[in-house]
Parts: sequence; structure tokens; C-alpha cells
Amino acid sequence: MKKTLEYLKEKKKNNQKIKVLTSYDYPITKILEEADIDMIILGDSVGTNVLGYQNETEVTLDDMIHHTKAVCRAKKDIFLVVDLPYKTYETPEEAVKNAKKLIELGADAVKFESIRKDVLVSLKENKIKVMCHIGLNPQHDQARMMQGKIAKGKLFSEAIELLNGAISLDKAGADLIILEKIPGKISKIITENVSMPTIGIGAGKYCDGQVLIIYDLLGINERKYKHSPTYINIRELMIKTIRQYQNEIDNDIFPNEKQTNIIDDVEYNKIRDWCLKNNINV
Repeated sequence: MKKTLEYLKEKKKNNQKIKVLTSYDYPITKILEEADIDMIILGDSVGTNVLGYQNETEVTLDDMIHHTKAVCRAKKDIFLVVDLPYKTYETPEEAVKNAKKLIELGADAVKFESIRKDVLVSLKENKIKVMCHIGLNPQHDQARMMQGKIAKGKLFSEAIELLNGAISLDKAGADLIILEKIPGKISKIITENVSMPTIGIGAGKYCDGQVLIIYDLLGINERKYKHSPTYINIRELMIKTIRQYQNEIDNDIFPNEKQTNIIDDVEYNKIRDWCLKNNINV
């Protein structure tokens, strides 16, 4: 079933949760299609999870284009949101120009961080579907994050700013919104006062949907986060498997006959005789 924006909004209307994960490549997207996930967010988290960057501010538009192409080769029914990376939406005009590049590649919507009504309005005027992102904004909050201040909205002033921001973005035409690292009670108020679906990450159970980084979900990342439960530790399983592979090579267990191409005896004997005539060891 095709997961359209209308489908996602209908889920909110019917109090059905929206299930979201990140994907940055072809094979993971194929798996998410088979698992029937509702939405993929191809976030600038690709920088720290795939590309080895120190933080999200290093991600470029070319990076996002490259990974969007890969995801779109596998995408069929899932709704795909792609991030506008840092410094690519400094002006509404720049936002539109760069968003169109991602939409043309197959993105269903684009996402940008912070409360920027001017950017949102310009994108919507160009018939581009938009997901906004409030709360913790990794593109803009690096200094705060380095101080260990991850959550937003615990203080009155911050909570009111988030509430007003979410409502104003909703009224300006935002289609979806990420709530990141916001107290659950504040996320509940936002969710109940906006028409667009809210997707939470570390923002409690009252959001209309939830998203996790795929590598956090699968236990591939070395670092563990409070907002991500432990379902499986694939990192540990991968290391164990790779060590077993190395051990089997050392002990002549791999490859065995099942993993080896077999040549017909008649053909081999011809090759052996030729080698002997030409002084080639066999």
C-alpha cells in the first residue's frame, strides 16, 4: 500500500501510530519496504552514522543527493522525507532551489530544522511537502549539545517557544513535524493542538508516531541512547561472526567443497597434461 501524506494524516485522525525509521542506503530501504514501515527519514544523521563526520553540520547537499539516489532505487511504497542539510536553506530562495533537487530525485517531502516560517511558506508556495523539526536541532545546537544540554522544553520559556512555534508552523501549512528530545507532557500538548502529524524521537508516547535511527534500533552503534530501547545487539553478533569467519580461514574450514567451484575431471586432466608438457607445476 502506498504511504502518502494523506495516509499519514488519516492515521493521526484515527489515532493510529505512525512508524518511522531512518535509512541511508539501498539494502536497508529494501528491508524497510518488506517490513512495511510507514515512513523513512533520510536525515543529516547520515553524517555521524554512515560517513564518519563529527557532527551534522559537516553534511553537504551532495551527500544528501548521493544517499537519496540510493534510497530511491529501493523505495516503492514508503513515504520518504529527506533533510535539507546545514546552510542549505539560509534564505527561502535557497531552500526552494535545493529542495527541488531532492524532490526531483524521488523524495516525497523535505525537512528543515528550527522555526522558520519564511522558509516553510516559500516551500509550500512551490508545492513542496514539508516536515518541520523543533526541539533539539542538531544543525544549530552543537554548542548546547557539547555542554550536555540535550533536552529542550523543560523550562517555561523554552516550552512556550516550542508550543507557539509548532502552532505557527501548523497554521503556515507544515505537513509534518519532528519533536526531538522534548518532555512527553509538552509533546502531548503540541500533538493535541496541531493538525499535522507529530513524530517523536525522545519525546514520549503521546506523539502521533515515533522515529529511531536504524543503527540505534538494531544495536549497531557503539553508543547507547536513553530514547532507544535495546531490541537486539547486531554489533556484537557481527563481531562474533567476523571472528568465526577468520577462525575458519585459519583452520582450513572455510572454504569447503560447498563453497568451491568444481571442474569436470575430463577437463581438469586436459589442463593437467598441458601444464606438465609446459613445465607448470600442478
